[in-house]
Amino acid sequence: MLTLWVDESERDALQTLCKTNGTSVSAFLRSVVVKAVEEQTTAFIPAVHSEESTPSEMTEREKALTYGWQKDSERIRHLEKRLASLEKAMPKFNEDDLVEMRQEILSGESGSLRYRMGIVEAQLQSLGGSIAWKSGPAESD
Repeated sequence: MLTLWVDESERDALQTLCKTNGTSVSAFLRSVVVKAVEEQTTAFIPAVHSEESTPSEMTEREKALTYGWQKDSERIRHLEKRLASLEKAMPKFNEDDLVEMRQEILSGESGSLRYRMGIVEAQLQSLGGSIAWKSGPAESD
């Protein structure tokens, strides 16, 4: 058994990635550990060739495809890292949050944005003005 501590967003991103690739998180982590032990390295290099063939048995064509795949894999890895950082940066709203925001803005209760704008409008009208434009916004000179 292995215990791993990651942020909730990182865990969700890994689960989504594994689901996209059609594998489970535990199967993925197990393959990483097994590969590291077999190769006696912690450098993360994805295996392209099958377990039956060794790198010395690979043809020149397979080596070229592997190298091209590794370059593409590196690009994809950078893109996935950028997407993961965007997922972390984007706020996560659920339906309850949106209903609460709408309530805070439009309810008309004391403290809501609608209530506060009503006070500003009333004070402005008492001074003889209006918050509505007659022909459009006035241009400053």
